[in-house]
Amino acid sequence: MNLSKLIKKTLKVSRGHTYTYYTSPAQGAKPTLALFHGWPDSALLWAGLVNDYLVPNGYGVVAFDCLGSGETSRPTDPKEYAWSKMAGDVVEILDAESLTQVISLGHDWGSGLCQRFYNYHPSRVSGLVMINVAYMPPTGQFDLDEANKAMKAVFGYGLLEYWNFYTAEDAAEIMDKNLDSVYSVAHGDPMSWLQNWCTPGGMRDFISNSRTQPVLPYATEEHRKDFENRFSAEKGGFASSLCWYKATKDGIQSEEEKLIPDEAKVVNVPAFFWGGEDDQVCRPVTLQGSIAAGLLPDVKSVVRPGGHWALLERPTEIGEDLISWLQETYKFSHNL
Repeated sequence: MNLSKLIKKTLKVSRGHTYTYYTSPAQGAKPTLALFHGWPDSALLWAGLVNDYLVPNGYGVVAFDCLGSGETSRPTDPKEYAWSKMAGDVVEILDAESLTQVISLGHDWGSGLCQRFYNYHPSRVSGLVMINVAYMPPTGQFDLDEANKAMKAVFGYGLLEYWNFYTAEDAAEIMDKNLDSVYSVAHGDPMSWLQNWCTPGGMRDFISNSRTQPVLPYATEEHRKDFENRFSAEKGGFASSLCWYKATKDGIQSEEEKLIPDEAKVVNVPAFFWGGEDDQVCRPVTLQGSIAAGLLPDVKSVVRPGGHWALLERPTEIGEDLISWLQETYKFSHNL
């Protein structure tokens, strides 16, 4: 599966980074979706959704290699990953594509970016789609130890224990030497995440000891080779991609969130959340807090069996669910 049907482009944004992204124009009055992947992916994550659902149904696409990933620039200073800066990069790319509004859609960290793009530039967003990662209200404060403590009180374990390794000084070096371990810990059975991701020291133990485990059926040899190529020494390894975690842990994003006005914290456009009930880190139930707080006045939530990589594990369900929501929500776009 690839993005060969899309037009591959690059743009050097005003702050100096060069983005690679892929486009397909919308048909008639159909909206365009901006697609933001998370860790450790690239724009290729969207190939199935784009090729089998979005393009055939006439929706426009702008699929990004996000900062620090794929063929986009890979700075290793966490400050370069400040939410407002990355959101500003997106504005420049959409301007270059003459797109005044998009449906902002993301998975994993990309869900965080698609949300903050709305928070900083609500006039540019006509809809918000969050896959696996529910809405994260901009609070202006984050403490990893306190977050894991609070989550342990609710779920029985710290959902973000693995961050202690991902943000460590030696993490990138260890991961660069153990590509097989990183790949299999990410794409193994969802229940294995309880030990490897959500147990103190679990992730460091698994990767630093070069452990591996069986991977799920979608994790083909082609998928693995793409992963190994993107994180090869020649491409710079994992250092840049881990900056997304460091920018949050180090308080960079907390300062960023203080810039968001209160009225922009409420998502006043149609929103859609798709969660995997077996995702042990990004728990679908966390959406409910934002709904109760009135931050998502128009949201549809779908939760189905599956883990964190629903786009790869259950492409038919998520494709059909998304198209159904788009057709229900953007009825004007049918009048071609």
